[in-house]
Amino acid sequence: MKLYEFGVSRSTWVHWVLREAGLEYETVSIDLIKGEQRSPEFLAINPYGKLPVLDDAGTVITESAAICTYIAEKFPEANLIPVPATAARAHYHQWICFCIAEMEP
Repeated sequence: MKLYEFGVSRSTWVHWVLREAGLEYETVSIDLIKGEQRSPEFLAINPYGKLPVLDDAGTVITESAAICTYIAEKFPEANLIPVPATAARAHYHQWICFCIAEMEP
């Protein structure tokens, strides 16, 4: 797995989840201050020019909440996400949405 990231940003959430899952991964720092997210090379990876981006053997996922959910679902043995179709899973989605929509801004 390869994580395209930038220091203290939403990338921090993804680092946290990858570590909680016990996964090895490579990081590629994209300097937002220098505008590297607008380079043709990075835009080929994520046309929106946003970070973080996870590349899992060619499967490219953007948006921190989607990446974290993907990792949690792909590695259920890490117990990072409740079982599907349960109240606990619904609350997981509720809090993910709340964090993005309410807390982050």
